[in-house]
Amino acid sequence: MKKTAVFFAVLTFAIFLIVPGESPSQSSTFADFKVDALYRAAKVSWKTAGDPKGEMSIQIMRAGTFEDGPYREVGVVKIAPGKSSYEYIDKSMGAEAKYYYKLIIKETNESIGPKPTRPFFSPPAT
Repeated sequence: MKKTAVFFAVLTFAIFLIVPGESPSQSSTFADFKVDALYRAAKVSWKTAGDPKGEMSIQIMRAGTFEDGPYREVGVVKIAPGKSSYEYIDKSMGAEAKYYYKLIIKETNESIGPKPTRPFFSPPAT
């Protein structure tokens, strides 16, 4: 019985080390990630938690039609010390379609998303 308990304790600890996850005390780098539809464009906005540890750049990635991709880089934003809110306007839309966006920290490969949007392709009513 004692050997079984020790085995399960070791197994649980090993799984904890192998399976990546976020403990409740850790905070994510990203917060409040949004993608808003605009006229022939999309506004990608997000907040960062805390100041960056060294130089960091965020890749804005977009996929057309399919949530699983393929994704391509549409922009890069450098994270500045003391700044926590960011936005990027993507005006490189093609045909009317649904698009998916992800954010990736280039230095750590941490990501958030995807978030869908469908830009407006008719001018706003006056």
